[in-house]
Amino acid sequence: YARKSMFLRRSSERQLREMIENEIAVIKSMRHPHIVSIYCTYQEKQQYSIVLEPLAQADLETWLDQQDGTTATSKLSPLLEKWILCLATTLAFMHGHGVRHKDIKTKNILVQGTRIVYSDFGSSRAFLEENAASTEGPAYGHTRMYSAPEVIAWERRNTSADVFSLGCVLTEIVNVL
Repeated sequence: YARKSMFLRRSSERQLREMIENEIAVIKSMRHPHIVSIYCTYQEKQQYSIVLEPLAQADLETWLDQQDGTTATSKLSPLLEKWILCLATTLAFMHGHGVRHKDIKTKNILVQGTRIVYSDFGSSRAFLEENAASTEGPAYGHTRMYSAPEVIAWERRNTSADVFSLGCVLTEIVNVL
């Protein structure tokens, strides 16, 4: 198990609590082998914690950085091809369940053995109706390097921004081969 803890400060407690409750609701709304799951949540004084599974060996960013070219491409290629398919189909699953991740990047994808898992749904947005599927204005909680042009420009954006971000991640994966 892994624990994600956030400290609630009085000045931003309400806003942070809403963000935490949103993340919990989003994760609980989707049960999938390539999405983290919540084991339990608890609060101690001003610290709120979410216990997640699986406990990962590394995030994808770290894992990719550790590939130094000594592992034969023939050994890595099948695994990375599997991961590419898993990431794409899991994103389609999320969107099919009315969830935009909004912060897809290698740091938010966990590696556990040969399994890969989306994590960190703190910026996510659930949408149930088509008109709620897009947003505009300032984007908070995103990483510029993985952001679609419309996110950076504060223009109307939707699930295609997640697809763009995943494309950036897939480019990094392919560069290891």
